[in-house]
Amino acid sequence: MAAIADCHRELNQTVFPVFDDVDPSHVRKQNGMYRNALHVHTDQLEHDPKRFDGWKKALTCFAGLAGWDVRNK
Repeated sequence: MAAIADCHRELNQTVFPVFDDVDPSHVRKQNGMYRNALHVHTDQLEHDPKRFDGWKKALTCFAGLAGWDVRNK
């Protein structure tokens, strides 16, 4: 996901996020189940904080893009 965010930013590639059974605001604010998942990954990637930060920035970036919200469809 971080690599896709890099291509979006550096190469101006178009990204269309699909939010399947998740509220985009939970992704953007990184709360709910995302907070718990990120906490687990924080422990696993404590030796590589730049990689973890890239994931968080990518989540925020993609959640702010126009995409498809396919909850309850």
